[in-house]
Amino acid sequence: MSTRPLVVMIVSASGTADPRVAKEAEALVAGGYSVVVLAWDREKRDPAIIERTGWRIESIGPEARHGAGLRNIAGYREFWRAARERAAKLEPDVLHCANLDTVPAALPLLGRGPGDPKLVLDFWEMYRHSRALPQRGVKGVVARAAARYLERRSIPRADVVITVGEGQVGYYEAFGAKKIVLVENAPELERYTPVERNEPDFVVSFIGQKRWVPALVNLMKAIQPNPGLKALLVGGGTAEEEIARIASTMKRVETRGRFEPADGPSLYHECDAVFACYDSSLENWRTAYPVKAMEAMACALPLICTRGTFSGEYVERHGLGYAVDDHDPEDIARALVALASDREAAHAMGRRGREIIEAGLNWSGASARLLAAYDALFRPEGVPVQ
Repeated sequence: MSTRPLVVMIVSASGTADPRVAKEAEALVAGGYSVVVLAWDREKRDPAIIERTGWRIESIGPEARHGAGLRNIAGYREFWRAARERAAKLEPDVLHCANLDTVPAALPLLGRGPGDPKLVLDFWEMYRHSRALPQRGVKGVVARAAARYLERRSIPRADVVITVGEGQVGYYEAFGAKKIVLVENAPELERYTPVERNEPDFVVSFIGQKRWVPALVNLMKAIQPNPGLKALLVGGGTAEEEIARIASTMKRVETRGRFEPADGPSLYHECDAVFACYDSSLENWRTAYPVKAMEAMACALPLICTRGTFSGEYVERHGLGYAVDDHDPEDIARALVALASDREAAHAMGRRGREIIEAGLNWSGASARLLAAYDALFRPEGVPVQ
């Protein structure tokens, strides 16, 4: 093993699209590891190689569309082949698979002898129960069966399974995971500051990938009968154009497209509350705690989450906002009017969220758990990698 163990992280999207890639890579480099990210830049926006301090991103795989579902299977096969071949040449000490859809690139490199790399499965979502796969019909049955097969093959043999939410730990335990580590997609505390906005209008925002259309449409409908309310919907995603089209028929709704991660913190300073509702018919979202919810807490903003989910229960238990039926515009409107009509109560909810973030639900705490899990792979006695 080299002085600095080499981690090859495999990502099925652009290496610059999700800030978690850079946050994990930088944490590992600071902890004594070298990192190469093999990323499928489907839209070919990034250079072939992006050099960072102590790590780099190599873009591989064919050009392809996001959100194409099973129509992308040929592209996935080419990406898996390219990632597998490049990883084999790099001879890593650790294969770090970001989400289940990168596992087929790693599995053929295991089981060949005592010099095999360690396997870390970093599940940013419960893939089989997410919108990444069709959930209904024959296609859904086939896709979900394939995902379950990968889960059964990979989870028991992984040295570490990382999950982003405590509500999902039990799911991986049921597959026989040896070690599960919670590494939330928590915000970097120093990048987010409490919002101090005292405008007469009350702005509720959705900041992130636009995929779940019904909840966002119901949010827009909830705004309409209340002149003091406005909505700000920011981000790309597969439903970006549809949401923009619908918003153009509504009053007091502003939409914006894809934004750079560095611009995220400033966007929260344009709003008074954050809407973080997702498709609760999917187990992935019933058990998750959204990134934007934690970012809102870091900005001391109250939250609107889906009733009957882990996030909704968390928000109500800690007094951080309201849980609503996101299929009911009137229920959403009631929560928004309650926040807008009692700004002091709304500010108190936001302050409670900020206190939770400061107490440990931040990237410093999450990255420390990531490093501890890695160090245990090479220093079981607990001596950190130097």
